[in-house]
Order: sequence, then structure tokens, then C-alpha cells
Amino acid sequence: MILVFASSKGGVGKSTTCAALGAALALEGQRVLILDLDQNRTVHRWSRKTAIPGLTVEAVTMGEFTGILKSRLEAESFDHILIDLAGAREVTLFKAIARADLVIIPAQASEPDIREALVIAGDVRDVEDTAGRKIPYRLLLTKMYPLRTRVSDFAYAELARLGLPMFKTVLVERVSYREMFLNGQPPSLVETGKGAGAEIASLLAEIEDIVSTEASDPDMALAAAG
Repeated sequence: MILVFASSKGGVGKSTTCAALGAALALEGQRVLILDLDQNRTVHRWSRKTAIPGLTVEAVTMGEFTGILKSRLEAESFDHILIDLAGAREVTLFKAIARADLVIIPAQASEPDIREALVIAGDVRDVEDTAGRKIPYRLLLTKMYPLRTRVSDFAYAELARLGLPMFKTVLVERVSYREMFLNGQPPSLVETGKGAGAEIASLLAEIEDIVSTEASDPDMALAAAG
């Protein structure tokens, strides 16, 4: 499957989520390629500190993206390709969305983040019209506080009002997400079955269910996105 991580706003946990999910898939024995197009090269720098069998990370420029993605798909060397896009709205965003099996839009529980997520959701719908196929997408709430707050209440109410489809899983603000970029150890390895590791496992299960449902019945997947 091709997963695209998109946000026009920095600091939302896009690269963290991409790296953690890529590592989780590789630790399951899958062949995973992460294409890092983010200008900060966060995932690529992280990959130099870790050695997970089956995980490959390539730093790619916007100009190289189309050719590299095409060649990697034709080679069929990977089970999954994850694309960490730059934190900006530019042409590569639309190219990646057009090839996605699922677009993941990370956002914190704040009004600016939700507004930016709404923009990306609109971009996905625009690409759907051009590509002539339904492209599933989900908003992912990240860096959440473990306890209910007025901010989180606002986020859920606003998302419901806007009708943005979202993951049931949320990523809580945890030290292990930050530490993975210091020591190279992903949550699925250091917190198996608990904490951040459990969150990533739950998120991955949701992703696989969405992608498989879309593949078997696009109309059903659209209804589920609501």
C-alpha cells in the first residue's frame, strides 16, 4: 500500500507518525520504503540511527519524486511505500495524493491545525475529481493530552461539525516519540503492547482495515468515511 502523510503546517507530528508506522510494518517482516520529501529530512536523519531489517529510507527532492516513485513501483521491491511530504502545498503534494491508497493528515487539537487539515482534505477531493477515483483520507489527532481538556473538546466538536473523517486512534504526547529520533528506537520496539507502541499498533490496524475495505468496495469505504 501507498501511504501519504500530508500537512501544510509544520510541527504536527507528520514525520514522527510516518517513521513510527514504517518501522512497525518493517518489524512485522514487511518490505517498507519511506520516501522523505520533507525539507527538514527528519525521517532520513532518523534512519541513520536505526537498523531495522526490511526498512529503507530515501531522501528525495521534489524534482526527483515522480521518477523515483515510478521506478520503485515498477521494481516491486517493496510491500509498502510511505511518503513523508514537505510541510507545504506544492505540486508534489498533488502527485503523491493521486497515487495514494490512503492519505493521513496529522493535526494537533487546535483551531489552526484543524483549518489546515481542512485545506488538505479539500486538496484530496480535488485530486479525486482529476484522477477519477476515490482516495480515502483520515485526520489523525497527534500530541494529545491524556486527560480531557477544553481544547480536545473543541477539536472533537469542530471535526464533527466539519464532517472530517478521522482515525479512532489518537497519538498522545509521549516521550518515546521524541526519544526515537535520539536513539533510533521506534515505539513498536521499545514499548511493545503498551504506551506509544500500542497506539501505533492500533493505528496500523485501522489503516490496514481502511485500505482493504477501499480495495474490496470503494462505495462502502466512502460511506464509512462519512
